[in-house]
Amino acid sequence: MPGDIEDALSSVFLNPSTPSYMPEDSYFTSVNPEETYAHLLNDSSDKNENNVSEAEKWEFIDSWLKSHFKDKRVPLFEKNSAVASALYEMALFNKQQDTMTEIIIKRQKIQAMEYRSEAKRIKDILETMRLSKDDLSKNGVHSLKTLTSLAIILGLANTEQSSYLSALAQLNLDILRAERNNNAIVGIIESMETRIQKAKSKNEKLDKLLYNLRKSWDSKEEEELRKWEKNMDLLLQKGKEYQDRIMKLERKYNELNVEEGGLRFKVLKKKEDYINYLEQEIGTKKAKLKTYQIMPPDIILAKLKTDEAKQKLAS
Repeated sequence: MPGDIEDALSSVFLNPSTPSYMPEDSYFTSVNPEETYAHLLNDSSDKNENNVSEAEKWEFIDSWLKSHFKDKRVPLFEKNSAVASALYEMALFNKQQDTMTEIIIKRQKIQAMEYRSEAKRIKDILETMRLSKDDLSKNGVHSLKTLTSLAIILGLANTEQSSYLSALAQLNLDILRAERNNNAIVGIIESMETRIQKAKSKNEKLDKLLYNLRKSWDSKEEEELRKWEKNMDLLLQKGKEYQDRIMKLERKYNELNVEEGGLRFKVLKKKEDYINYLEQEIGTKKAKLKTYQIMPPDIILAKLKTDEAKQKLAS
């Protein structure tokens, strides 16, 4: 007898002879969550902040605040463009959330009515077969509770065997997909750890190289700095010597009274040019004088010498 009852219950729960029915047909035709959600999206897009003036924003905000506080007094606050934008966005979001909450509640009501209807259908079948919960064995009650819990966990809309098999198959697929993703993540983590180790070793090498470069650079810089200091000392010494020489020359220049004596550059240049001219004239006259110095001092001998020279030129 218990075996026959369990078989009968299995045929009732897993293979219902009639589909779920809803006596409240008028309620189903009046509520459509998909249309309500689409209307919500269209309404939010139509009320985009860029398409609404500030006066319309404040009108929408005042309406929202009145509906929120109802009979209570709305608190005072500063009204400006920034506050309007913030409150307008908040009011839109609040309205969307209220609409979504209403949709969820309506869906839950629909599901509750479906479950009540299905429970009534199964109850009618059990009453027709004159079966009750007390007629079930302990294993049957346990199996029934297990199937109920499994249906709730899997989120089944009905208790057909195909629904259980499809849900379990999908669950296995999800598990395999999760394992595959987990293996991929493990591989990525291992690859990242390897890369991190390589990066750490490279970083250590770069740190050592940078330390050596800084050390060698510091030694070179110190050597160059010492050279520059020596050169600077030498330049300072030379500069001091030149400064002393300039001061001595200035004192000598002042002692000679060059400017007071008219010994300026232009005057000296003119005198130099005149001296050069005189030297040229002296050279010319010395050359003429040299020709006369060949002549004998006696006038008669000089005349004979001249006649002899003329005869040579004539011949």
